[in-house]
Amino acid sequence: MCLIKQKLKTKHYQYLYLKYKLEQKQEKMYWYNDHCGFDTNKEDKRLDHLWFWLERINNKYNYA
Repeated sequence: MCLIKQKLKTKHYQYLYLKYKLEQKQEKMYWYNDHCGFDTNKEDKRLDHLWFWLERINNKYNYA
């Protein structure tokens, strides 16, 4: 039983880590768009897709 709890805890932290990394990437992309004027549409779509994917995982397993 302890191994199962540890595995769930690990997955929970993996989820939080991925969510944190996506938030950092989004902030960096907003900065590039605002200050440098780079076109970030493709990257924005990719980050949105990953964000919705993480939300579906959270809804299924309730990690957050």
